[in-house]
Amino acid sequence: MASKHAGPATTTRRLPRRQSRRGEGILWTNNCPRAPTFQRWDAMDATAWETAYAAAEDILAVQPDPAAASRAGHAIAGRLRGPLAADGRAILGLPLSGRLASPDTIHYNAPRDILDAASEAARQRITMQSGARATRMRHWDGRVTGVDMESGDGTIAMEAPTVLVAGGAIGTAQLLYRSGIRLEALGRGFSFHALLFGQVVLAPDLCPPAGEPDVAPRLWIPPTEAASWHIQVLRDTCPLKPTEAVDNPHRLLEFQAFLPVEPNDENALIIDGEERPEFRFAFSESDRERMGATEADVRRLAAALGPWRRGCEPSWVPHGNAHIVGTCRMDRRGWPGVADRLGRVHGFHNLYLATAGLFPVAVAVNPTLTALALALNTCEAIAGA
Repeated sequence: MASKHAGPATTTRRLPRRQSRRGEGILWTNNCPRAPTFQRWDAMDATAWETAYAAAEDILAVQPDPAAASRAGHAIAGRLRGPLAADGRAILGLPLSGRLASPDTIHYNAPRDILDAASEAARQRITMQSGARATRMRHWDGRVTGVDMESGDGTIAMEAPTVLVAGGAIGTAQLLYRSGIRLEALGRGFSFHALLFGQVVLAPDLCPPAGEPDVAPRLWIPPTEAASWHIQVLRDTCPLKPTEAVDNPHRLLEFQAFLPVEPNDENALIIDGEERPEFRFAFSESDRERMGATEADVRRLAAALGPWRRGCEPSWVPHGNAHIVGTCRMDRRGWPGVADRLGRVHGFHNLYLATAGLFPVAVAVNPTLTALALALNTCEAIAGA
């Protein structure tokens, strides 16, 4: 069974007011691995998925292994490679939308970086409406006729022949609901990552002495069908409270495990017109069994590197709802959703979605790259219509 930190069987969680307003591309960790083939679905064929992923990596300027020069990273990977290979698994550099600005500083790409990299012709076609928030879409007879936005100067009414909503997994679902677009699948069947964190004190032979320069390690262990969770092995912000001082910062290393919970129609984002929706979900018996397996896996791998830092032993983040997906899911074979496989909302000719909220399956990796790959596929369809 999973540890006691996994939370109660059924949970209702109301989102903080500010969280409900966040969009994709502003608040994210920039880690951009591709989803493994067994966690993709029938939105595209295999070739189209690869093409879309490559295009998404180009737009986000994803570096496949930004910490390749890490001495500690090489030693850690060397220590774990054998045990993982015995399970048919690997440890790789963690792809990042960003770059090392210095050995101890990462520049994380943001929307401004993406716009700056676009052509002048593309930038001239983009209008930024700063300080405005979409509140409602006006529609009639299967077409969106306009979008109302609020700003400090009042209400702005916008019109466009095609509307593509990219408001994040929560904001997109809210906008549909406020606009009276309330399909049966809206808010239902979502998935998210249950989070397990722990911090290790590396054995001295796995890292440089204090004071010597080194790039912080950034590694990941991709999910497999037998081990369907995603593990990041890196030096990052640790939410746990240590009770032990460590005099060599190179010796600190976090294990961050992301376990996708099973999509379930009983797991629902409850939107009732308020600004703060509620999540109602329960971990299934299968979820809890896999939580136990995830924790055992992390403990086994960490034991090869060093002891747990006191106060930072592996813990499941209580009620964690990281990387929420599926709140406005697209169709999957045998499971109808809010939108079709191109992201077009059912019942509408000109309304499309671009969000991780479209995922109709549990995906173990960080969702941004997959969400962008889907969006690019949708944009190709819009452009070709």
